[in-house]
Amino acid sequence: MSGNKNVSMNLNNTKSKLLILLVAFNAFVTFSQEIEMMDGYVEGDDDTNQYSNNKIATSVDEIILYDQYKTIWGNEKITKDALIILSGNGEILSYNLETQEENWKFQFTDSSYNKMRNSFNIENAILYASSTQIELVALNVNDGSLYWKTELGQQNEITRRYWINGQELPIKKDLIYLASGNKNLYAFNKLTGDLAWNYELQFPYNNYTPAIHNDYLIIPNAPWVYCFEASTGKPIWQRGFGNKPMYTTPQIDDKYAYVADENNIIYALNLENNAAIMWEYQTDYEYADIDEKTILENGVYYFGTKTGREDPPAVVALNSKDGSLIWRTVLSNEGNEIKVFKKFTNYILGFTDSESKSFYLIETETGEQIMIADPKEKAVSNIVKIDDEHLAFLTRNYLVTFNLNTKKFTYKEAQLDYKLDESFGVHIEIIKTE
Repeated sequence: MSGNKNVSMNLNNTKSKLLILLVAFNAFVTFSQEIEMMDGYVEGDDDTNQYSNNKIATSVDEIILYDQYKTIWGNEKITKDALIILSGNGEILSYNLETQEENWKFQFTDSSYNKMRNSFNIENAILYASSTQIELVALNVNDGSLYWKTELGQQNEITRRYWINGQELPIKKDLIYLASGNKNLYAFNKLTGDLAWNYELQFPYNNYTPAIHNDYLIIPNAPWVYCFEASTGKPIWQRGFGNKPMYTTPQIDDKYAYVADENNIIYALNLENNAAIMWEYQTDYEYADIDEKTILENGVYYFGTKTGREDPPAVVALNSKDGSLIWRTVLSNEGNEIKVFKKFTNYILGFTDSESKSFYLIETETGEQIMIADPKEKAVSNIVKIDDEHLAFLTRNYLVTFNLNTKKFTYKEAQLDYKLDESFGVHIEIIKTE
């Protein structure tokens, strides 16, 4: 990072609270062993960040500054139906769902100009979003006003263009979680933006959103997989995979954490037995490119995979208990990579990377692909749920609705002022009045 600033602090000013983090802990943990507690840890210590290995700021880059603008009470309600868009230039825009008139617009102020693969999360009428550099915000989803803003560092420019990349900001109770390119995994209080805990990982390549279940949190980090106590940040175990980067969105249930390397092997790790490998599954093609195409639901682990350099991709369903194959379906679509991978009710669906014949729909019970015609245009956004029967996505010119029962598309011309990034598209959500 560059552009260090002098920081002036007024301890009586609650709108500028400076939180100091600690220096990196350089113990390189061996394969599948528990993470040792840092020296000086005392059981029962009241410090809420007592397990952190990075509490001492070594430069202004590691300082967290947070501002509160108004109070989140926890009873906020959505008051209008709206389409929310995270645009390619870092703007968040809200539109009336029926008239498409703009409700409000929010722009990050840290020179963030491309959303990369970040998305946002909406809970109780509060919209949580991160820029690609240093900002994390909580907005009123009805009018776009700020509740709080947290900055990971205080510069307007940083040397790495995308510091925060691919984050979905999961929420567990009162905490919201964020992994940053400065190697830190953070948990913030969702009501105030205040830091709850942080932990420095081994490498800056933590581009996947952590998976959380009960009080277990799992996050991959290059050749490592970490497990934490989600509420406190207490490290439980860290497992190494040699020279195999674990570049895949993790999943988790009551017993196992599910991860995959960047090539073609999926692993089920025992949460309570020090990450022992309970089963593994190897795909047919050496470069499966599973990446973010993973879903875990009702005892089934679904993933999308390449089947060859030029061959169409496949969707695979495994029994999560033992890794046995339930079904494997090679798509009857053009393209060789799955770009959108979602599950709604009894279907896996999405788009391949082809410009035509790209939409696929698979019945989850049998793995049968249901053949339907493509929509008029390919999606440039994620696919979201409107209700139990209808889904929606954006194309270049339309807001498209898909009826899961009739298998039909309907189109509404999109009169929306947002910037489309050709490489990453836009992230959308549809909210309904409560």
